[in-house]
Amino acid sequence: MSYDLLFQQALRLHESGHFDEAEQIYRQILETAPDNPDVLNLLGLIAQAKGIHNQAVELFYKAVRQAPRHAPFYFNLALSLNAWGKYQEALDNYEKALKLSPELKEAFNNIGNIYKKLGSRQKAADNYRKAAALDDNYAEPRANLAMLDRDQTALEELTRRFPDDALSFYFLAIINYENGETDKAGKYAEQADRLSPCNDSIKLLSGLIFLKQNQTTKAKICFEKALIYNPLSTEAHINLANIETNLGDFETAEQHYLRALDIDPSALDAHINYADMLYRQKRLHEALEEYRKAVILNPGVPEISNNLALILKDLGEYEEALGLLFNALLKRPQQEEFSINTAETLTALFRQKPDDARKIAAKWIAFAPENPFARRVNAAFNGGTDLENNQIYAEKLFDHFADNYELVLKNIDYGVVRSLRDLTGNVEGTLVDLGCGTGLAGEAYQAPGARLIGVDISEKMLQKASEKEIYEKLIKSDIAEYLKTKPRADLFLAADVFAYLGNIEPVIKAVAPQKIAFSTENSAAPEYTLTSSGRFAHNPAYIENLLHTHGYADITKTTTTLRLENGRPVDGTLWLAQ
Repeated sequence: MSYDLLFQQALRLHESGHFDEAEQIYRQILETAPDNPDVLNLLGLIAQAKGIHNQAVELFYKAVRQAPRHAPFYFNLALSLNAWGKYQEALDNYEKALKLSPELKEAFNNIGNIYKKLGSRQKAADNYRKAAALDDNYAEPRANLAMLDRDQTALEELTRRFPDDALSFYFLAIINYENGETDKAGKYAEQADRLSPCNDSIKLLSGLIFLKQNQTTKAKICFEKALIYNPLSTEAHINLANIETNLGDFETAEQHYLRALDIDPSALDAHINYADMLYRQKRLHEALEEYRKAVILNPGVPEISNNLALILKDLGEYEEALGLLFNALLKRPQQEEFSINTAETLTALFRQKPDDARKIAAKWIAFAPENPFARRVNAAFNGGTDLENNQIYAEKLFDHFADNYELVLKNIDYGVVRSLRDLTGNVEGTLVDLGCGTGLAGEAYQAPGARLIGVDISEKMLQKASEKEIYEKLIKSDIAEYLKTKPRADLFLAADVFAYLGNIEPVIKAVAPQKIAFSTENSAAPEYTLTSSGRFAHNPAYIENLLHTHGYADITKTTTTLRLENGRPVDGTLWLAQ
């Protein structure tokens, strides 16, 4: 077959998307004409379409050496250099293309995109304007310029002027998505997708919008389509992996995370989310390795330090974990999750090295004297009894644990609610669940004739309780404040609540002489003490005397195991007073 016929056949295959077959013929042609610039350029375009930009760059460089006066070769070279992250080289080659073809408007537009990426806003704007000046009907640089200013009015005007151009709709979708206007974002993204149905960036954005709207199935379809149009999209792989992780399909999730890291080993989100998935599977050493890679990539992200510390804590490396947690707190002291994890890790260290834990806790409170968790830990380690900020501590603690509260209780073999239910029997009438949490007691006491009222200081706990739809009323309040209203009930219940109060006399006094059932952790202290775990324990004799003092004559008590702590049973007492 002649050269011309081979070349035309390859071109037809190339234009129809049969890249592999076209490439095979192009390379066959190069065997007899190794320096043919057109064939070298076309091979470069195939490599570019496949996302193999290092190979594309090599081919384009060969083409420009053979045809140094041909502007499109420099333009194609610049495109792949930009995609490969070689921004200065890309700029140089766009400039070479413009010297040969000053009317190449796309070059000015792409130069503007590079300067925007590099943070040179003015240079980006100047190049967008140059591109727009070359063609009154060129929508893309006008949309880029409007997006540079986040000018929604200008973008909306462009959608009317250029109704068939997807970019303005896409940018409006981005702005509304970032502003939390997901419904509006979705409408703009849908229009952009209609105009440019094979655009992976639009598919990605649509997927993110669907995720915000809790439409996981639709989001997954969008990310899968994004990969069809761009198999090298790390973001699509990461989002699909995140979805599969949440669905519990860890095997598929791992495949996507590893593919994302194969495409881009520096993909920080892939390392972090993959590590989180490994941690959820208890593959601690593998998770540790991924988090360490993430720290190397970006040591300034406090969440990475926090997550790495959690693994080290689980592995018993408490002091190294604390170093990372304090690093996270230093960067973001207002993040309550970091404080809670620091307190838990210090508590674990205290069991092994109490003196070391006290010294570290003292440094923490010196650094953050108003931090309720630092105050609590220091009081617990040094024999404190009561704190002014109990309410603040409890509210922040339980807001944080609301999502995983019931799972945590299951893991520590928590049975207080069931035992209290056995002690009191059914309740006919009103039951006030003091410190109701996520509604475990409400579930246990739910029965015909029972009217349940829940009181808790944590808004997030109350939200979880509300989802169960078993309480007639849920009230956000500190228990002592609520009891000042002198409510009436057939039973007041406080399941595992007094461990966070210490001095319970105001509660007993406010409820008396009405019927009350509650649990306490046992202590040999004269009255009560704050234990190293951060919870209060009470002397049963003190509790019994307190009940008698406030008029209770019929008192039933039973010793029980409240929960497991580090695998060991915690002794407590269940009380029924009437």
